[in-house]
Amino acid sequence: MDLQTLMQKKGMIRTAGLMTGTSMDGLDICVADIDLTRKGLRHEVIFSDSVPFPSELKQRIRESLAGRVPEMCALHYDLGRFYAHEVAESLKRHKIPSVDLIGTHGQTLHHISGHSTLQIGEPSFLAQTLNVPVISDFRAADIAAGGTGAPLIPAVDLWLFQKADTGRCLLNIGGVANISLIPPSDSHMPVLGFDTGPGMGLLDEQYHQLYEGPYDIDGEKAREGTIHQAILDAWKKHPFILKKPPKSTGRDEFGMEWLHEHRQELEQLDGSSRLATLAALTADTIAESVLKYRDLYKITELLAGGGGSRHPVIMNRLKEKLPGIQVRSVEDAGVDPDSKEALGFAILALACIRRIPGNIPSVTGAQKAVVLGKITS
Repeated sequence: MDLQTLMQKKGMIRTAGLMTGTSMDGLDICVADIDLTRKGLRHEVIFSDSVPFPSELKQRIRESLAGRVPEMCALHYDLGRFYAHEVAESLKRHKIPSVDLIGTHGQTLHHISGHSTLQIGEPSFLAQTLNVPVISDFRAADIAAGGTGAPLIPAVDLWLFQKADTGRCLLNIGGVANISLIPPSDSHMPVLGFDTGPGMGLLDEQYHQLYEGPYDIDGEKAREGTIHQAILDAWKKHPFILKKPPKSTGRDEFGMEWLHEHRQELEQLDGSSRLATLAALTADTIAESVLKYRDLYKITELLAGGGGSRHPVIMNRLKEKLPGIQVRSVEDAGVDPDSKEALGFAILALACIRRIPGNIPSVTGAQKAVVLGKITS
């Protein structure tokens, strides 16, 4: 479908959303029929897939976080080729002949909150291979409007999850963790959303350095360890964690460099206790952020998604730290926790086509609500 026809079409638009997050696990694909207007959202998920990165490609992404321009340039195009191939193969597997539109977040290499951001994965390969318009580079317009550039999913959380009589907290635990605070629909409170600090990034990097395998399956190693409270308390004094929102971060702040800077504390602990204390850092910074707004937003429920929502040590500590708040999976609200963010960028892609602002100034600090994304066709 050409861009002009797509922009004029009313009703459901079959859209593919793509997400490769700061966890760097692989590519999440969600295909859904979506109708978004200024009055509300309707959607039906057709399928979702998660495609692991080949080990060589994942290693190149890791190295490019502090890499050289030639390698980043090559990776930008090779990721685009990877996206196009995997989406085409996914559509074939599910016997879906075509989609009308694609939204791709891209792989974040660097993010300086409110100043600049870099997501790679050249969208032209998707547009050429699948012959559909592709929306990408969602963060730039918000930064140009004076915002932090992220998080952008709170607008989607508002459309998907707002209730009339109670507030909800939507949590995503990827490489970093972020929350959306959605007030009741009869409230005058604005939607808030921000990154709380590390998610799975530090845990996965530390596990990768200590053991075989990419991550701590079911938190088994972390469960064997002991939390070192004094070290945990010191870590929670990080300037980003203490900063008031709006705020956003990435692996440039909570990644390999952070582990190097804190190696003396880490070396005091055995491997399992390192993981246990890092898991507690993720859970505590989330919980303490939620508690600051619980009463103001009438939060009675936290719905968690992302890879970290399947980490029992983190989730059990969240339940312990959030008395009076029901901590559940976003799956209980009808959304796949592994593909929620991919669905989100499918929705934001349609918002771009229909000229509906996708940022929320109360979340990012932008001067105004703006349409997000750039079109490649």
